[in-house]
Amino acid sequence: MKNKIALVYSDYYQDITDGLIVGFYSTINKEFQIDKYSVIGAWEIIYKINSLTKDYDKFVAVGAIVKGETDHYEYISSGVTSGLINLTISKNVYISNCVLNVHKIEDAKDRSSNDNKNKGSESANALNNLFTY
Repeated sequence: MKNKIALVYSDYYQDITDGLIVGFYSTINKEFQIDKYSVIGAWEIIYKINSLTKDYDKFVAVGAIVKGETDHYEYISSGVTSGLINLTISKNVYISNCVLNVHKIEDAKDRSSNDNKNKGSESANALNNLFTY
C-alpha cells in the first residue's frame, strides 16, 4: 500500500475529467503506482473509495459537479464533500479531493485545462508533498 494510489473518477463530464487526469499524471511523483477506477457520477466516488480502503490508503477523487436549474447541485456537492471527509476520518485514509464544484461548465473547463490552473496538478502536488519516499 505504501506507494499505491487509487484514482477514482467520474466520467459524467468526460472532457473535464480527462483534463484533470492529464494534469494529475503530469505532476504526480513517478514513484507512485496509480490504479484507475471509473464510476458514473460524483456521488458514486464515495462508495467506490469506501470499497477500496482495504487495498489503498491514498486516493484521489476526480470529477465535476455543475450547477443546473435545481437544488441538486447543492445536495450533491455537500454530500460528496462530507462523504470524502467522513471516509478520511473513519477509514484513516488520505483523499486528495479533485471534484470540481462549479456554477458554469466554462469554470470547469478552465480548471481542467493544461495551464497552471489545473486542479488535477494541484491534487497531485498535495500527494507529492504529503508522501515522499
